[in-house]
Amino acid sequence: MAVETVTPPPLTPQVHQEHFSELTARALISGLVVGSLIGASNVCIGLKIGWTFGASITAAVISFALFKAMSGILSRPYGARENLITATAGSAAGTMASAGGFVACIPALELYVRETQGPGRDLTYVQLVLWAVSIAFLGVFFAVPLRKQMIVKEKLRFPSGTAAAETIKAMYSSGAEAMKKAKLLFWAAIIAGVVKMLFSIKPLALGHFSDFSLDDIGLGTIGILGVSLASLRMGVSLSPMMLGAGVLIGSKVGWSLFLGAVLAWGIGAPILMDQGIVTAANPNGVYIAAFRWLLWPGVALMVAAGFSSLALQYKTIANTFGSFKRLVQGRKAETVQSDEDDDAPDPFPIKWWAVGMVFATALTTVFAKAYFGIPVWMGILAVFLSFLIASISVRASGETDINPVGAMGKITQVVYAVVDPGKIPTNLMAAGITAAGASQSGDLMHDLKAGYLLKVSIRRQVIAQLIGVIAGVFTAAAVYRLLTAAYTIPGDDFTGPAVMAWHAMAKLLADGVDSLPAHAMTAAAVGAIIGFIMPFVAKIKGVGKWLPSPIALGIAFMVTPYSSLSMWLGAVITAYYTKKNPQAVESYGASLASGLIAGEGLMMVVVAILLILGVTWIS
Repeated sequence: MAVETVTPPPLTPQVHQEHFSELTARALISGLVVGSLIGASNVCIGLKIGWTFGASITAAVISFALFKAMSGILSRPYGARENLITATAGSAAGTMASAGGFVACIPALELYVRETQGPGRDLTYVQLVLWAVSIAFLGVFFAVPLRKQMIVKEKLRFPSGTAAAETIKAMYSSGAEAMKKAKLLFWAAIIAGVVKMLFSIKPLALGHFSDFSLDDIGLGTIGILGVSLASLRMGVSLSPMMLGAGVLIGSKVGWSLFLGAVLAWGIGAPILMDQGIVTAANPNGVYIAAFRWLLWPGVALMVAAGFSSLALQYKTIANTFGSFKRLVQGRKAETVQSDEDDDAPDPFPIKWWAVGMVFATALTTVFAKAYFGIPVWMGILAVFLSFLIASISVRASGETDINPVGAMGKITQVVYAVVDPGKIPTNLMAAGITAAGASQSGDLMHDLKAGYLLKVSIRRQVIAQLIGVIAGVFTAAAVYRLLTAAYTIPGDDFTGPAVMAWHAMAKLLADGVDSLPAHAMTAAAVGAIIGFIMPFVAKIKGVGKWLPSPIALGIAFMVTPYSSLSMWLGAVITAYYTKKNPQAVESYGASLASGLIAGEGLMMVVVAILLILGVTWIS
């Protein structure tokens, strides 16, 4: 199979002129601060919509602007290679929301424990930190042996990593643009934070207006088959976070969410109520009752689409195992001098890697046994499976920029349904190891791609990633625990679509189809068939662009229509302005969106703290 390659563009003079170590305290600290803040907002948005967003380019832009403003008092210039170390540490810290399991497997496990044993048995903060660090370390060490084959020899694209390198080089060619982006991000975050706080203040009666239902605009009597659409939470959220997410997801995903919201909540839920399949004691319970049924076709659609997309990447999977063979055979016999000359300097020592891999494996298996009762041999099996699966995930990310973390986790869930049937904690947390490995290894590989293009020390990048993991997990775990203390998760404020997907999959594998609500199995089967077929149909020339995203379609069944329609609105507005001024949207859209997401996400943490403290004027 011919692998698409990207030839490294010529380096800027500023990169060549750096003769000092790029792994500096200022590079690390700035990356860790920005990455931890983004990680905090990622916990919030991940529990709302099931997605998280990268921190690499954001950390690079903000740190560049900061040190550019301080250039008059710096003893030496803040260089491009330092900037990439900042981006590497920042992306590692920001990824801990997903790699640590705080938006999927951890809340799914705690939901199961609440259902079976009652409240009060959640993992402690220290347990969360230790578990998340161990599984994220695995992901870092998974990436190291794959780097040379995928980045140096095959030159896979890793689009996000290439974009980060190009962004850094562009900033050091003309810093004015980066300063504008940083200022826009800063002010967007301030505005989003203020809006969120206003929406949370009881005396001003704004707490009810962040979500505009049909009631709020005088259309509360509109219904279908006698079911009020307002009771199904049809409307648009004015949440800056949701609007910002809409800017990032693009037009196709936005319209897919719109279609899913209409199908699930505008058509499906009223039919369910009219036919008596779903019942609710009062209008306030209509949404929850419908949600418990609709999540099944939504989950089935997403899981089947994930497996189908994976099947279409059979060449990627074959190439991955071909890489293993070349890696083993080629370490001694196939060293290509041109590759060595072209590579970044200072490789990560193989002895360090071996020690780190053993250490991370030991930590993971010990904590899996101590916290979740997973036998040591099953923990070791999970690590082995996770390496194989993460390798496929990394290659997929390198070729398409899509890291199929969810599908990878589902594979492990199916495996452990056979290895340890009926054990939901084992099922969830073994899959959590896989998801962490896929997430963190993919994140590091994009950074290593940027380092390859900028000729940054490999060893120092890996060290920065490990430090970022450690720093980021303290913030992500703290924010997660604050949110669970102030809110019910999943619940009205944080619907947790990824949480529900993982929980539903584990419960189905453990309890069988009899555990589903009436007729939900039929709907799930239909959803699975549609989800499986869609990626294949999308490959037909001229058809794919008209098909919705199956993942977004499924998520719309599992989040409130407020959220889906708000992200759709953000995507539509962005598409409109793209037609008017595509250059402006391309240059500043991501900065605006990142600011909106981060600003509201951080203010959510503040609001949670105020709720825990018993402040009476907070909604």
